[in-house]
Amino acid sequence: MIMQRRTLFLILGGIAITVLVAVSTGVMIWRVAKRTVRQQVSEVLAPQEKTIDVAALVTQVRELNRLETATMHVMHVGRVSQTYKLVPNALAGDEITFLAEGDVIAGIDLARLTPQDVWKSPDGTINLRLPPAEVLVARVDNQKSRVLTRDTGVLRRRDVDLETRARQHAEENIRKEAVSKGILQMASQTGEKKLAGFLNTLGFEKVRFVSPPSPNPERSEGSR
Repeated sequence: MIMQRRTLFLILGGIAITVLVAVSTGVMIWRVAKRTVRQQVSEVLAPQEKTIDVAALVTQVRELNRLETATMHVMHVGRVSQTYKLVPNALAGDEITFLAEGDVIAGIDLARLTPQDVWKSPDGTINLRLPPAEVLVARVDNQKSRVLTRDTGVLRRRDVDLETRARQHAEENIRKEAVSKGILQMASQTGEKKLAGFLNTLGFEKVRFVSPPSPNPERSEGSR
C-alpha cells in the first residue's frame, strides 16, 4: 500500500514538473515571438532615410551623353535656281527641282545638365530640369534622293555645282520639315520616359521633370 502511494506521488510529481516545463517553455516562446513581431513592425513603420548624392546622380545621367529619343523619315521637295534680272530664264536661267529623302534624329544632350538642374523634394522626389530637345542628326539618303526636273536656258551652260548645292540645301530642309512635324516634342517626351526608367533602376521611385522657365519677351527685346 505504501509502495502504491509512493508510485502515485512520483507519477503526479512527474506530471507537475512536465506541466511546469511546458508552461515555462510556452511563456518563453511567446515572449520571443512578441519581441520579434514588435521589432518587425517597428522596422516597417519606421521612416527609412536614404542619402542622395546629387552630384553623383548628375554624373551618372550626364554619362548617357547625347540621348537619341526620336527618329523621323522625311521627304522634301526643294528648288534651287539661278536667274538674271534683265534676261529671261528661258535664255539664261538654270533651275533644279530636287526630291530629298532622309532621316532626322532628335534627342537630348545630357552633357549640358548641371547640378542646379537636379534636386530632391522633401517627399523624396527627384526633380530634373532637362535641356531642351534638339536635332542631333539630319542626313540625306543619296540613293533615294534624286533630281525631279532640270531647266537650263538655251544661251547658257548648266552649272555643274547646282545639284551639289541642292543636296546641301536638302539637308537643312529635311531638318526643318522634321521640326515642323513635331520631332522635338516627341524627343522630349520619350527622353523623359527613358530617364525615368533609368532612375528607377537606380532606386529612385519618384521622378518629376520640370520645364525650363520661359524667356521673358520684354527682357529679350531690351537686351537687343
